Amino acid sequence: MRKGAELLESSNRLQGLKLSTEAVSDFHAAAFEPDPQLREDCSEPKRLEFLKNLMETREFQTLHESTQLQTFASEIAATAFAEQFAAQANHPNDSQGEFAQLKAAGLALAQASREVGEARDVGRALGLGSGSPGSNDAARIGSIYKRVRSNKKLLHITNLAGRFRRFAQSRQRQKASGRDEATGIHQDGDPARILAHELVGLLDPETELSVLRRIAERQSWCREYGCQEPVGQGPMIVVVDESGSMSGERNETAKALALAMAWIAQRQKRWCVLIAFSGDTGERILPLLPGKWNEEELLDWLESYLGGGSDLDIPVREMPEFFERLKAPKGKTDFIFLTDAVCKIEKPDRENFRRWKKSVQARLISLVLSDEPGDLKHISDEVHLVRTLDVSETGVDRILSL
Repeated sequence: MRKGAELLESSNRLQGLKLSTEAVSDFHAAAFEPDPQLREDCSEPKRLEFLKNLMETREFQTLHESTQLQTFASEIAATAFAEQFAAQANHPNDSQGEFAQLKAAGLALAQASREVGEARDVGRALGLGSGSPGSNDAARIGSIYKRVRSNKKLLHITNLAGRFRRFAQSRQRQKASGRDEATGIHQDGDPARILAHELVGLLDPETELSVLRRIAERQSWCREYGCQEPVGQGPMIVVVDESGSMSGERNETAKALALAMAWIAQRQKRWCVLIAFSGDTGERILPLLPGKWNEEELLDWLESYLGGGSDLDIPVREMPEFFERLKAPKGKTDFIFLTDAVCKIEKPDRENFRRWKKSVQARLISLVLSDEPGDLKHISDEVHLVRTLDVSETGVDRILSL
């Protein structure tokens, strides 16, 4: 009852439904409690029937694996249950009959599953949640998800970043060809590395779904192998061109790709910097230290946009000064440029950049969207011309494999 009252008090969505505290408490308990039980003498038969239709389905059991004893996931699911129950109650002419009741329960489960999965993906995109290197604080994840959910741009970017991240996970696993010995365990979903005691659960029908869910969500305990060559010895710096021609879908996709690269850096315990640049208009620089991300600042960086431009919309002249100002750690450095510009770089600037790049042990990989690289080819170690920033493009595949 206390949790239901607190949820109702804190949620504008629930307050607008005009439901009782008891109803909200029931919906929350169904999601949160490990073994929720219904009382047949419930004073509200409609609510009892709704929860019966909800909880007697296989879909509820699958969802419940993700919500039981999980504070924020339970709040999301309870809100979805409440909204569909209220929608049914407010349309009495359409809510009669077993089919209508089953439909309402089905809609509630579909909405809850979508929003719980969405919240989990947002957290993972920002390095949060179970199995991620960052914080697993439910309140923190909840606060961030509420901000993302109410912003179409941020939601689109984090959804795209999730697709890039899943592709990157498969590429990163393939790099383990040089592994000699197990160095520990971590949470992942690679069947070839899952510990035996995890797989035993597949033999028991009562635990099979739970084991499969943990594998699908990369929460199973797996062996971690050491590679012959350490991956990611130095910083990773991702530069996104924010000139006017990169606005809209291009900018959001480029930022999603930058966010996926930051995730790779975090997994490899690398120091990472995201730079949004727009020629003489200015820049926005965000350092992301391993395990010390500021998620609110990261969301600000993803949401903002410069929209200026010049003949050189990547920081070739400025990069040495940026690098010095940020006190970047020593080591082999990966630079990623994402741009659609035909760059014109004067010869002295090209030579200075190449000398500096060599001094900091850096390699530059440039992805050029729908245009020619211009003078970028003179300073880059690799140039990839791409039509879109999609994983089917060789250049995108290449940087997600770093």
